[in-house]
Amino acid sequence: MDNENIRTSSRSERIFYSLGSIALVILGLIYFENLIKPFVVAVLLWFMIDQLKEALGKIQIKGKSLPAGIRSMLAFLFVVIISYLATDILISNLEEMAVLMPEAMSNLNMYMQEASSFLRDPKYAAYLQKSFNSIDFTGVAGSILNSFSGIFTNLVVILVYVIFFLMEDTNRRNKIQKLFPDKGRKYNKINHSLTNVGGAVRAYVWQKTLISLITALLSFVILKIMGIDYAFLWSFLVFVFNFIPYIGPLFSSLFPAIFAFLMSGDMTQFIYVFLAMEIVQIILGNFVEPKMLSKGTNLGPVWVLVALAFWGMIWGIAGMILAVPITAVLVIVLSQIASTRHIATVLSEKGEIMELEE
Repeated sequence: MDNENIRTSSRSERIFYSLGSIALVILGLIYFENLIKPFVVAVLLWFMIDQLKEALGKIQIKGKSLPAGIRSMLAFLFVVIISYLATDILISNLEEMAVLMPEAMSNLNMYMQEASSFLRDPKYAAYLQKSFNSIDFTGVAGSILNSFSGIFTNLVVILVYVIFFLMEDTNRRNKIQKLFPDKGRKYNKINHSLTNVGGAVRAYVWQKTLISLITALLSFVILKIMGIDYAFLWSFLVFVFNFIPYIGPLFSSLFPAIFAFLMSGDMTQFIYVFLAMEIVQIILGNFVEPKMLSKGTNLGPVWVLVALAFWGMIWGIAGMILAVPITAVLVIVLSQIASTRHIATVLSEKGEIMELEE
């Protein structure tokens, strides 16, 4: 009986400490948001730069590849220049749109009044007007803009993190060798696991970024052809929201369609823009992306929604954008730790995870 009580007490203690640890992690994520969020973005950016560096290694001059240091510098400069140009254009677009927002909101109010008068029934008209007034358009727009401005504000911090990650590249292998000088079984196991995790994460980040970029470019061309203002801004939203499964593509199609309707007053504009954007999202998301994303998220749909809810709750819109990449990386890492492989199996889409080196 005493042994049974000891086992029960030990199990209860483990559960208590586990729940306490989870609570502390969540509190830390919330309290240190401004410190951790740039770090997470920097890690994902570093993986993308690392993949760019690998791609540059295929370029040969007189039969020789560029040195790793030069490739890292070129990849980093490319990302910095693209980030600077994109930020400059986005700020310009947002400033111009801020001037038009009063007109757009005035048009929206007028269209709602016309819809109310069309209904004729005062009860339905009052309900429609009440529903419209209850929507905090300014608050929603402000939340989205604050999320993006927060990332832009921390851009210098993110780039500093990336620089140190790149500097650490050359020392990482040396540190592992110092930890395991005999290069025995444990060294091979750890080296293999780190290689697997790094390769899978790089592949996912690179391929997801590439498919999101293709989707954004096609959307930009379509919006330009249709004569929609601020095509670059809407395309940027397409690129970013493509990292949010299910609801992201829907919202990135709705925003330009609603704006086109507000500025033109023509409902057909809303329909044409929304359908054009959705067709691109459906074709690329359902047919092209599964073929390109050879090492995809490997997350069950339910866990994707849980991840969106959790990270959205603690980090807002930015958390929802980062939710799936963070969780996908977490599953890859958990699959390479013997004691946590069962968690990775539960979180995975079909229960299939990476093999563990014995």
